[in-house]
This record gives sequence, structure tokens and C-alpha cells, in this order.
Amino acid sequence: MSKHSKKSVSAGELVIPAGISSGYTTEGFQSTAFKQIPAEIAGMTLKELRNDYKNRLFKQYLPFWDKGGYDKKLGGFVCELKDDGSVVNDEKYIWYQGRGIWVYSYLYNNFGKEKRFLEIAKKSRDFLIKYLYLGEGKWRESVNRQGQSIESTIAQGSAQDIYGALFAAAGLIELYKADGNKIDLEIAKISIWSAVHVYENTDYEGVSAEGIDQKGLRTQGHSFVMIWILTNLLSIHKDPQLEELQNEHVNHIINHYWNPEYRMVNETLFHDYTRIRGYDSVMVAGHSLEALWMVLDEALRKNDKRLFEICKQRIRHIIEMSWDYVFDGFCSETYNVFSGAGRCAGPEYDSKVMWAHTELLIATMKVFELTGEVWAKEWYERGRAYCMKTMANTGHGVWRQAVDRFGNDKKRPGMSIHRKCNFHQVRCQMMNLLAIERMIRNDDMTVSRK
Repeated sequence: MSKHSKKSVSAGELVIPAGISSGYTTEGFQSTAFKQIPAEIAGMTLKELRNDYKNRLFKQYLPFWDKGGYDKKLGGFVCELKDDGSVVNDEKYIWYQGRGIWVYSYLYNNFGKEKRFLEIAKKSRDFLIKYLYLGEGKWRESVNRQGQSIESTIAQGSAQDIYGALFAAAGLIELYKADGNKIDLEIAKISIWSAVHVYENTDYEGVSAEGIDQKGLRTQGHSFVMIWILTNLLSIHKDPQLEELQNEHVNHIINHYWNPEYRMVNETLFHDYTRIRGYDSVMVAGHSLEALWMVLDEALRKNDKRLFEICKQRIRHIIEMSWDYVFDGFCSETYNVFSGAGRCAGPEYDSKVMWAHTELLIATMKVFELTGEVWAKEWYERGRAYCMKTMANTGHGVWRQAVDRFGNDKKRPGMSIHRKCNFHQVRCQMMNLLAIERMIRNDDMTVSRK
């Protein structure tokens, strides 16, 4: 049993819920398993779709960040920007730094080893370590442009939660893959274990639930970010203790946050991973899709078809139960199984956020690439069409943060209207572009063999 959690399990002990077939083998499990590539996706050939992604990524999105979001002089990222790229607020929040370093390191690692991308990641890494790292895996929440500590004005997490440490670790791990700096690997691992130590404390205050006066609550968000980071790290670095930690959090996503009674996902649980009365019928749909495609990636790393199948089925189920069939778009945040005071049963569509739609596009593209199942292609196309119509049409390459049910621009509560995302949109664009390129290569090889 793990020293850091009472819910430790090994990979072989993963509990498969009733109703899920466990008869799969891992033999022959590989990318692009279907035999015939479709002539068109989203009304374009694969090569046209690839070119569209390249244009949006390299000629629209990234040039926008060169205007002011990336600090060329000192390194680091700011995310409150006008539509022309000029800076509104120069705060350098810990989330933005870790995510930004991950993005530019990922660009370098996967798109031609372009030196400029690595330089941006390394300069931002130096800023991060110099001004936000406190040692022993602990981090400041926010600094100004020059690196002086400030009280954050960003409505994201809080100084008490572990997201900052985890995003810093994610960026350092991806950068380590690029340049092999073992100091970054060690800081990342120390930060992960520091976050685990804080999170396992019953006095942890980083998760809250309205009306619940109790510390030490659990959130699906912490588990899936941990899984995302560890899948990336363990693919290049063996560590039995981190493998054990990964198994624990996969188990939490598959068996604890999943509510079999209502066939949906609970975002928040008590410290012992039991359900909170009143929250057992509530789902954050966007997070649930994000968690599932991350566990799906872990299934690929382990060549585990049983786990892949569970994730695939749940991805489809959550999309189908959360989609707005009248106006299109995805129920991004709150799904209520029952009606109650001030809320109706079912998905809430008053705010459809960008980040959640990118998770839908990633999840469906992954399933389609790996299985060729028509439903995944159709939901990808429907999700993409909605995003192109309502979120991508800003004229400057960065999608709007949210729209209302009718597709009109909407400010998210507690967040600046100038907030630009340096992570979710570009992660989706990069990952889906790579998937399309793999399918094109697979198709070309198929043709050459005929």
C-alpha cells in the first residue's frame, strides 16, 4: 500500500465496472487501427484539414502571442491582452508560465525542432525558476513582469491549491524532453511529490464546495492533471513510485469519480473519495471529457485495451447527454441530474466555454484516429463546426473564452474580458494536427502497398 494514499492499487487491480466487457486483449493495439481513411473530415480532405490547422496555428495563433503575450525581454507569459496583442495586465501567473513552457517545448519536440520555440521555452523556464520557485517543490502563485511577488488578481485557482506546482512540473518535463536538463526533471519530480503531500493532508483547502464546511475535499481536476503529467513523464523515465501514483489516480477517475448510479461523473468528493450528498448528481462535463482522453492516453502507454474501451464508451456517453441539440454546443460546466432551487435538471447551456469544446475535439479525434468509429468522426465534425462558427471567428487567431447559448460573446464570471488562453486552444490544435498527419502517413503507406 502506498504511503501517500489509502486508495493505492496496482495496474492489475483496476476494477472494471459492471457492464463493461473485460475480454479485450492488447495484441495489435496501435494507432490508426481502421483500414480505410475517409475521403473527407469536416468537409475537407485530410490534407486540406491539415493545412487549415497549420494555418490557424502557425500563421494566426502563434503570431498573436509574439505581439505581447510572450515577454521577449525577460521571458514568461502574460494572458490579459487586447485583441491587437498589447498588454492590459502584466501579471505572470504560475499557471500561465508552466502551461506556456509546455506549449513551446511541445512545439519544439513535435514540429521540426525549431530553435525559436526552444529558446522561448528555456527563457521562460529561467524566469519561472528564478522568480516563482521557492524550493522543495513549492511555488509562488504570481509575480509582476519584473518578477516581484504580487497578490494575484487572476480568478483561477488559489494560493492553497496544487495546480500551480503541477503545471510548473508539466512544463519542465516537456522541456526536459527537449534539452535533457536533469535539474528540470528533478524539480518537476519534487514538485509532484510536494503536491501529493499537500493534497493528501486532511486539512487541504485547495478544493471547496458550496455549503460543505469541510477541508480535505477531492477534485477530479487534480487527478486528471496528475495523470496527464505522469503519462508524459513515465513514457520517457522509469519510476516505480510514480507508476504507483499514476495507478491510484487512474483508479480514482475510473471507479471513484464515475457515478454508476447516474452514469455520470462527480467532480468533487470527500477526502476518502466517497460521495458528497447534494453533489452526487452534479457533473462538470468539460472536465469529465478532459479526464477521459487523458486516461485514454495512459491506456495507450500501457497498451491496455480494457481501459481504452471504458474511456471510449464514456466519452461518447457524456457528449451525447450534454450536447445542446437545439442550438449546438457542449454543456461545458454544470450538469444536474435533478432539478432543485434555482436550477433545472439536465445540462446548463447559458455559458459554453472554449476550453471545454477543445477537450471534445481532442477526445473525438483520438477515438476516431484509433478506431475509425463513425460516431467519433461525426461528433468531431459537429464540435468543430460549432467552434468555427462561434469561438474561432475573432479575427486575431485566439478563440473567445465563452459564448452564451445563442453563440454570442460572453464574459466568464470573475474573469477579465481581455483574458486570452495560452494553453487549451493551442494544445488542441497541436494534438489534432499531429493526429491528422499520422492518418495521412498511414493512408499514404496503405496506397503504396497496393
